[in-house]
Amino acid sequence: MSLQNYNSIKTNSFIMKSYLLLLSLVFIFHFQGNAQTENLHLSFKGGTAKFKSIAVTWTSPKSCAGLVKYGLDSSKLTTEVRVQPKQIVGEKNSFVYKAELKNLLPGKVYYYKCGSEDRNCDNDHQKGSWSAVHSFTTPPKSGAEGKFTIGVWGDTQDNQGNKSFEKTAKIVSQLIKYPLNLTLHMGDIVENGSVTASWDKFLQTAEALNAKVPFMPVTGNHDVVNANNDPTFQRPFPIFHDLFDLPEDKLNYSFDYGNIHFVAINSGYCQGAAKVDKVLFTKGSPEYNWLENDLIKARKNKKIKWIILYDHYPVHAYGVSLVPQWQDQISPIIDRYKVDLVLSGHRHVYERHKAIRNNIPEEQLDFHVYHKPAGTVYITNGSAGGSLQGVGGNKMPSMVFTPPTRMHTYAVMTIHGNQLTYDVYNEEAEKIDHFKLLK
Repeated sequence: MSLQNYNSIKTNSFIMKSYLLLLSLVFIFHFQGNAQTENLHLSFKGGTAKFKSIAVTWTSPKSCAGLVKYGLDSSKLTTEVRVQPKQIVGEKNSFVYKAELKNLLPGKVYYYKCGSEDRNCDNDHQKGSWSAVHSFTTPPKSGAEGKFTIGVWGDTQDNQGNKSFEKTAKIVSQLIKYPLNLTLHMGDIVENGSVTASWDKFLQTAEALNAKVPFMPVTGNHDVVNANNDPTFQRPFPIFHDLFDLPEDKLNYSFDYGNIHFVAINSGYCQGAAKVDKVLFTKGSPEYNWLENDLIKARKNKKIKWIILYDHYPVHAYGVSLVPQWQDQISPIIDRYKVDLVLSGHRHVYERHKAIRNNIPEEQLDFHVYHKPAGTVYITNGSAGGSLQGVGGNKMPSMVFTPPTRMHTYAVMTIHGNQLTYDVYNEEAEKIDHFKLLK
């Protein structure tokens, strides 16, 4: 073959490859442009502490009959759940879809896609609109022991330190690498809970993770109404109820995962509430009675080995993030029912305390091991995106570790038998702290 012919063939081959690449990109963007499923996320559902079902939630700019197809074989999504759209409050061209997948087998990998068969929901008016096929793993039987991995993050609010959730996106890209069973979010999901666009951007940023791993958040002060003269003071804006499908009243709920009992509580706007004596969870209040009854049941359940409570405002913290009235009201019930671990946010740092009981820190020989502590371990996880706050608190009698410099963080918690392992990373996936809690 002559050099001229060789070069001609090589040039034509390059042109053909370039054409195919361009064609594939056009197809991809055409598909993405037609896709009307947005903000896809999973959550546990059911209304009781035990696992009952998985909720699939998504939004669309069009109002069409919604559908989830799912099954144990990715090529045979034969089971269907049909849902009707609901217009999102205050939004003319935004609709939410909530489907509940019931009677799922425990400990199984399910595959699903969601969207609509309505051809009017797609620009080409042919096949409707569908998400990609995703998968999730259902929890084991209630009380079952196993190795469970949980992602922990909080305070992702899109403010000056996290414009368009750019820092949160990096953390999502790290969390998705782990074999997570679920994630817990400590609240302040967005900067201003009344702004729909902010919720949209967060859910878009986290979709790659939330479409595969149930997302179980609590509300923070930025997610709820802060005006103390408003009848909905310390409750979420209506958009929160539209976008999320969580157990019970969505604010205070609990669920079991194997032998772990998780309790999520709404700490409201503690700092503002303290000024007008409206801090939540006063003794005898409906939410207090609910929490006490929930913990009583969990402690009586012999199959439950671990109790983990999470909220937004920390019970123990450095500086103004500590609200004494909140600590006075919530710590006695935590002590009474021997909660193993309390996870909080609000303060945009990472803080780890000694085990504490009756507000007295326990001494420990190894700062990386809590060996059968009598008290509760308290962690602040408030730095998964929002503007970082000043460091400090390392001289607190209860403080074991807090970073000497400002940094965004997330944590990966693994529970296996009598051992809880907790690893904390910065946004570059460098481990900055770790500990073991042994029962």
